[in-house]
Amino acid sequence: METKNKTWFASHSHTWIVIVAASILAILFINWLPENKVFPSILVGLVVSHLLILIIATFTGWLLIPEKLLRKKKSQENTYDFGWSSRWVNGFGFASVIATLLAFYAFFALEGSIHLQLITFTFLLLLSFNFFIGNIIAKSSKDEKNLVLPYVNLLQNRHNLVLDAGCGSGRTTISLAKVSKDVNIVAFDRFDASYIEGGGQALLKHNINVAGISSRVTIEKGDITITPFPNNHFDAVVSSYMFDHLGDDKLAALKEMWRILKPGGRFLLIIVVRGYASFGMANVLSLAINTREDWRHLFSESGFYLIDEGNINLGAYFLIEKN
Repeated sequence: METKNKTWFASHSHTWIVIVAASILAILFINWLPENKVFPSILVGLVVSHLLILIIATFTGWLLIPEKLLRKKKSQENTYDFGWSSRWVNGFGFASVIATLLAFYAFFALEGSIHLQLITFTFLLLLSFNFFIGNIIAKSSKDEKNLVLPYVNLLQNRHNLVLDAGCGSGRTTISLAKVSKDVNIVAFDRFDASYIEGGGQALLKHNINVAGISSRVTIEKGDITITPFPNNHFDAVVSSYMFDHLGDDKLAALKEMWRILKPGGRFLLIIVVRGYASFGMANVLSLAINTREDWRHLFSESGFYLIDEGNINLGAYFLIEKN
């Protein structure tokens, strides 16, 4: 069973590692220390919880909403479809239910050790609440009424060629087209996002047709760190919630944006930064997300000058300029 770029097993490798490791450790404890019931119980809980997460990740979309039928209906109704799967929107809610059930499982399984019982029970309840908040955030990200672009001075000329870097299924592209009828847009992406059906390219074409902007949008496929565009080509660049996923390639991508922008061209970057919203989605893993100060340092390294910054929805925006 394969996705476009990787196998189903590889896309859930972390979950499988936890399941296998916890199973082996549980067997070892049961055989070598049969009198100890605490650690095997915790390990069995880990195995069960991750199996449930795996089941949810695989089947939630089909169990909650027949998504292909929904997509077909949207296509027939000539309405926007930005591809958010129910696995993404509702997965945190299911994880919250699982964490709550595990909390009560731990409460009864660890009754022989009151301190460990209270610590584990409290931790899992807090985790459940964290997932619940994450579910609210995930649902809000699907709301098409949410503001997509902040009110900033991005386009300084009447006629502009703008790059939508990491366009996905076109939400930002459509928002850009609404800003000015004189804007022409290059929608650029690798089109391999696992959380958007088909990576987003077919949905992008559908959505720009619905918006009536096909004549103003050129679709290009490629890597943001090595684009096919010449130097000093674009008047402006916009990127919404894509640079967060670049890992160690953030600086290389910023330098590439600097290369293809015209002198004085501006780049509107919308991202997730470390904070309450990111903690609601990723818990302690959010500590690995860049801070605002980290991004300011990257801007300076890549040659950009910071013009403006602020908050938008549950993310942050930076308006930077090529000197």
